[in-house]
Amino acid sequence: MATKIQIKGSIVVALIAAALVGRPGSPLWLTLGVIAFGGFNVFLDAPGTVWIRALAIGGTLASLVLPNWFLGPVALIAWLVWVPAFAVAWALAPDPPRHDPGEATRARIALATLIVAVAIGAIAYRVIVWHNLQQTAALFIGIPAVLAIVVVFGVSPDSAPGVACKAVTIGLLVSLLFLWEGMLCVLMSAPLFYAIAIAISYSMRKARDANDSGMITLRSCVILLAIVPMSLEGVTEFTTVNREESVAASQIVAASSDAVERALFEAPRFDRVRPLYLSAGFPSPVATRIEHDSEETRWVIQMRGGEMLLTGMEPRTGDLTLRLEEARPGLVRWRAISDTSHMTHFLVWREIVVQWQAVDASTTKVTWTLRYFRGLDPAWYFGPMERYAARLAAGYLIDSVAIP
Repeated sequence: MATKIQIKGSIVVALIAAALVGRPGSPLWLTLGVIAFGGFNVFLDAPGTVWIRALAIGGTLASLVLPNWFLGPVALIAWLVWVPAFAVAWALAPDPPRHDPGEATRARIALATLIVAVAIGAIAYRVIVWHNLQQTAALFIGIPAVLAIVVVFGVSPDSAPGVACKAVTIGLLVSLLFLWEGMLCVLMSAPLFYAIAIAISYSMRKARDANDSGMITLRSCVILLAIVPMSLEGVTEFTTVNREESVAASQIVAASSDAVERALFEAPRFDRVRPLYLSAGFPSPVATRIEHDSEETRWVIQMRGGEMLLTGMEPRTGDLTLRLEEARPGLVRWRAISDTSHMTHFLVWREIVVQWQAVDASTTKVTWTLRYFRGLDPAWYFGPMERYAARLAAGYLIDSVAIP
C-alpha cells in the first residue's frame, strides 16, 4: 500500500514539475485544470480503467511539456473521448468473484432493469422529438437522468453506476444504428450523458447506503431540484439562456489591403485543408457564387455534410445565402437570410463581418467575425464547443476567402 501511494505521489510531483518547466507562460487556470485532470486519473482507482487512466496521464504530461498548440487537441480528446471511454471501461469491468447464491437472481434483475431503462429512454426520446425539443437540455440532461433514476430503483446500490453507464452506452448505440443520429452528435453528447448518469446514480447510491429514510428523501429532493431546472433549458423562453454568440479571429496576411478587398468578392478556395475539429462531421463549404441584381448582392455558399450515419443516404447538401448589407473601405458585412444546410442542427447564422487594415504596403490585418444563434442546450456545455468551432471556421475563411 505504501509503495502504491509513493508511486501516485511521484506522478503528481512529475505533473507539477512538468507544468513549472514546460508552460511558464500559460494561464494559471489552464495549467491548474490540466494538472487536476492528470491527478484525477492518478487517484481514481475505478475497475477496468487502468489503460484509460494511463493514456490520460501520459497525454497530460505531454501537453505540459510540448508547445502550446499541442494543448488544444489534448483538451479536445479529454473532453470528447476520455469521459465516455472511462465510463464504458468502468461499466464493462468484471465484478469481483462472489460466493452468494442470490448473485444469479441479482444479475437477472440488473439485466431486466437495463432493458426497462433503455425502453423508457427510447419512449422519452420519441416524446421529445414529437414536441420538437431534440436540441434542448430535455434530451441531453433529461434522458440520462431518467435512465439513472430507473436503474437506481431497480438494482442494488453497488451496481447502480455501472448499470447506468451500460444503459447510456446502449442508448447511444441505438441512436447511431436505428435513430440515424450522426457520429458527431453522439460524440458531442456522450460525455454529458455519462456524467449525468454517473452523478445521479452515485449520489442516490450514497443516499441509500445511509439507511436513513429521512436522508434518502432529502438527498433525492436535492437531486431533483438540481436536475429538473437543468433539463428545462431551451424548453421554454423563460428557461432559455441567451443564444446570441459572436466569435472573431484575426490574422496578418501577406497582401495589400486593396488585394484583400478584391479577394473578398472573388471565388474562394475551399479546397484548403480544414482544421481537424471542423472535419469531424460539421458541414463544409464546397461551392460558392455571388449573385447580383438591381436591388441586392447575395453570396450563396453550398454546404455539404452532416450526413446520417449508417443510413445509406447521401450527405445532406444545402445553401447558406447571405445578403450584402454594408460595403465600405475596410469593412464588409453580410447578413444571413436563409440556410438549408445541416448546420442549422448546431447553430443559426446571423451575419459575417470582415474588417481589414493595412499594416504596411504588403501586409494587412484581417479580422473575421461570425455572429450566430447557438442551437444546442445546455449553454454551459455546448456553448464552448460551438464557439471553438466558429473560431476555427473564421480562421479557415480568412485563409480561403480573404487571401488573394
